[in-house]
Amino acid sequence: MGTENMTLCGFHAVEAAIRADPVQISELVHDGNRKDQRINQLLSLARSRGVRVRRSDRAALDRLAGTVRHQGVVGLLPHAPAKGLSEFKEWRAQVNQETLILLLDGIEDPRNVGACLRTAAAAGVDGVIMPAKTGAGLTPAALRVAEGGIHQLNVFELESWTHVLKKLKEAGIWIIGTSGDADTSLYDFDLSGPLGFVVGSESSGVRQITRKQCDALVRIPAAGSLSSLNVSVATGVALFEAIRQRRVKTNSLEAPTSP
Repeated sequence: MGTENMTLCGFHAVEAAIRADPVQISELVHDGNRKDQRINQLLSLARSRGVRVRRSDRAALDRLAGTVRHQGVVGLLPHAPAKGLSEFKEWRAQVNQETLILLLDGIEDPRNVGACLRTAAAAGVDGVIMPAKTGAGLTPAALRVAEGGIHQLNVFELESWTHVLKKLKEAGIWIIGTSGDADTSLYDFDLSGPLGFVVGSESSGVRQITRKQCDALVRIPAAGSLSSLNVSVATGVALFEAIRQRRVKTNSLEAPTSP
């Protein structure tokens, strides 16, 4: 994603970033005509964390935010809040039997990227990985929809996608692709152990280059004539089914045996 300035738009996204790591925001720009308690509290928080605050007008904020709703506050980021190859290598060394990750394989709509990130944060995944040059990436619109979820996650944007998938497999992670044409149901697959779920683009699903590296493909059964779900919905179903199975397995192992 480069080092160009990006923006966080809206109260939830800006406040979450300041609380998580104020260094990520180089400047907070706000609508000087807004003087309610909510904006005053946010500005006080920013100043207390050492974030530069600049008063502006709505027209300037509109230009900064583009098509993203900003609510009168925009945070300027010096760089995209994603990690690279060196951080990935360090993270990969810590993979264990409980590791659960999400791979976003070229999702095109930034709102879906944001929704997937928010869902991943709610599920408590250990990492989210996406290709650096395929898909929407961490745009302001994606960060807005994520509403701070980005700051609870290890998010990696990486090149050499096939190499990345192979390195995950070498670390013991099973790569499971989601596909409407898969023979195996998500609910019939053992989702315990180190696991990486792959969800693909809205138009074509998981790419062929990624399918070749998948250890298995699973489908989410849908009723009637519906053959597929929105990618962010599918992400939630898959991740929380994995969590459910793991809890059931843990509880069964911890349950006392009869004499």
